[in-house]
Amino acid sequence: MFNAFSTACLWTDSDEHPEGCEGLHVEICTDQLVVKGRDLAAGEWIEGAEYTVLYSQI
Repeated sequence: MFNAFSTACLWTDSDEHPEGCEGLHVEICTDQLVVKGRDLAAGEWIEGAEYTVLYSQI
């Protein structure tokens, strides 16, 4: 389960609200599901925020 909105404004554990906006990009393929984090404000992928689930593992 990925518990996030499709897009969201940022916040920190210190209850600060930095500038920016992030979201999840979901690719549904015949053999896998890929979820990638995207920095929508900068137009860049978020390094280290990519998750792949192979259907054979379910």
